[in-house]
Amino acid sequence: MEIRPLDINDDRAMSEAYRVECAANQSVRPGWIPLSRESRILGWRTPNGWRNHLLGAWNGTTLIGFAAGMNSTDTPDTTWIFVWVDPAHQNAGIGSALASAAEDASPASTAKFVASAYRSSTSEIDALTRAFASPLGYSQATTETVVELDLRDMQLASPTTTPGYEISTHVNGVPERFREQVGQIKGLVDAEAPNGELGWGETPVSPDEYADELDLWVAQGSTVFESIAVDAAGKVAAWTCLVAAADAERPAQIEGTLVVSGHRGHGLGAAVKLASLHRAVESGNVHRVRTSSDDRNVWMRSINSALGFTPVETEIILQKETVSP
Repeated sequence: MEIRPLDINDDRAMSEAYRVECAANQSVRPGWIPLSRESRILGWRTPNGWRNHLLGAWNGTTLIGFAAGMNSTDTPDTTWIFVWVDPAHQNAGIGSALASAAEDASPASTAKFVASAYRSSTSEIDALTRAFASPLGYSQATTETVVELDLRDMQLASPTTTPGYEISTHVNGVPERFREQVGQIKGLVDAEAPNGELGWGETPVSPDEYADELDLWVAQGSTVFESIAVDAAGKVAAWTCLVAAADAERPAQIEGTLVVSGHRGHGLGAAVKLASLHRAVESGNVHRVRTSSDDRNVWMRSINSALGFTPVETEIILQKETVSP
């Protein structure tokens, strides 16, 4: 086996990486449906504030695994490490070798490595942590429960209104006048929600960054539904975003929901989420919706439960502090 950089501009190599990623995910996540190959590769290749460094594990000319080290310009001290190994070559140390190589190739600014994985049960998460993550020096930072709403089998509650607020839903982008405010809210989603031991800070999204993210989703064939609640002064008080892939069999994903401090306690979180779900149903191309929240986020978990979401899998987020030479 040889580990060497994976060229994101090499069509054949990226197609092989897509094959490996799909096989690895489908072996441990029953029913998992990937983005199309073209959409996934476009995501790797599009500059979007992330420095992506990919490494491949090769057996001759065959790619049998790959790792990604992802470092954001907004949080240069944190590098995300992801590893995928062809199921036919697992349990042979390839994943561990790839993870270590990705760590070694990370920017000098890295002070912490973060990784995540999905499994169907907490027992599978525990087994993964014991056998793979812990020997590499990673420990659990937090867990999230992934929940799903099957819109084919239930009747959504009627949209709600809240005195003093106007709730509206927008497809493929909110109006320009709201984008700076929405970007500020997007930067608060991880920081203000419970996040275990991760200690996320605010990472505001500029209007240009908002537009770039939106352009990528649209280029991938997705449809973006955003609902906002605006107060009488024209300030955005609550926001949510639902992204639906072109393939209706792939569950749409709620990317985030947040009510601004000072506007909480009026049911705005549930109201904007419900508004986006209704608009998604009207599109005719959204049948299932998934979202997740930290297991300590009692507020969001109660909203999701009331809307009819049910648990489908668990995500663990792991972290490892770097060791200074």
